[in-house]
Amino acid sequence: MKRKSLKYYTLRYLFIAILINITVWAASFYWLIVEEVNDNIDDGLKSSKNRILDAVKTDPDLLKVNEFGIGQYKITPLPDGEYSDNVHIFNFRVFMKEENEAEPVRMLQTIFESSEKYYQLNIYASNMESDEFLGNLLIALLFLYLFLIVSILLINHFVLKKAWKPFYNTLNKLNNYKLDSRKSFEKSQSEIEEFNRLEEELFVMVYRNELIYEQQNQFIGNASHEIQTPLAIASNKLELISEENEISENIAQKINEVSQILNRLKRLNRTLLMLSKIENRQFAGKEHVIFNQLINSVIVELADLSLFKNSKISVTEKGVFSEIINPELARVLVMNLIKNAIIHSSENSKIEILIDEYEINFCNPGETPLSENKIFERFHKESANNSSSGLGLAIVRSIVDTCPELSVDYEFKNTHIFSLRKRFS
Repeated sequence: MKRKSLKYYTLRYLFIAILINITVWAASFYWLIVEEVNDNIDDGLKSSKNRILDAVKTDPDLLKVNEFGIGQYKITPLPDGEYSDNVHIFNFRVFMKEENEAEPVRMLQTIFESSEKYYQLNIYASNMESDEFLGNLLIALLFLYLFLIVSILLINHFVLKKAWKPFYNTLNKLNNYKLDSRKSFEKSQSEIEEFNRLEEELFVMVYRNELIYEQQNQFIGNASHEIQTPLAIASNKLELISEENEISENIAQKINEVSQILNRLKRLNRTLLMLSKIENRQFAGKEHVIFNQLINSVIVELADLSLFKNSKISVTEKGVFSEIINPELARVLVMNLIKNAIIHSSENSKIEILIDEYEINFCNPGETPLSENKIFERFHKESANNSSSGLGLAIVRSIVDTCPELSVDYEFKNTHIFSLRKRFS
């Protein structure tokens, strides 16, 4: 769903509401004016009807006026029968000899009795002036309609912009605020009570998070140090015991097994510490990193591991992949993806790294696809490989999450492919 700004969202519904209300008002106003104009004309026609009927009583010759003339009426005799004296008023067009064309008129039609005979009386009143008046009124209403809509929207635009300015200032401060930047969240005084309350709550929340963040960092550092020290001491003591001549081969083997377990614990402790630092955004500095050079450098560092697995790593460069990222995190990211390909490949395997301007594909052979929903979870293992901690890809995901410009995906096409891509918004 496409997201919209608060100002646009408010103005849209305000525009719809204003458009509907002003349209209803303008249509109602115009209809009332038309009715009022017609009522005035109709009242004039009824008054003329009464005068003509009174005049007929004293001057029977008026009954012979059977064409419209200066008096704008005519009287037509009707055959014998029963008739209603109801009055009908309607719009009509009458041919005017002076204008040599038919003009719109308002016509009154009624039937009256005189000397035991029935006659039909038609009276008209020209409504050309009223039509011109209504036409001009309609044009004026349209201009007023557009002026009101535009002016109200413009006023609301600037009013809303000013009213919501403290809110957007708060958003900008939140956007620029970094938990590890050592810069406190500054409050600003606004004339709007709700925004002041919002900043008060945000200030309290940020202060609480800063406190928790500091405590968590201290705990991580202390815990790592406290765990690493006894592990190192235990490992050193095991080495001293293994160097003694009196121990048997069986005990030496068991000491070696315990030593390997301790080494795994030390690696696991370092890995968890690294993961915690990444998730707590403790790698702040960013630089322009060229991944082509970084990958070739990491391959050299992992030469012993690839030699041990007898794996061949080939790099195909079709472009330069670069990004603004913390260089240490970039190295850990590349290191883990290449190590993952080496460790989880069988011996004598060929590992391919394909680089272009927009993505890097790390490909290693495989027979069955991995679980796409779980491979980036902590401690998830698809094989019983003891050399894997199950945290390598979890670290990869955490690093990518700290860099919105990058994404990492997995797919299987008769080979395992981990793709590091640039995001495009």
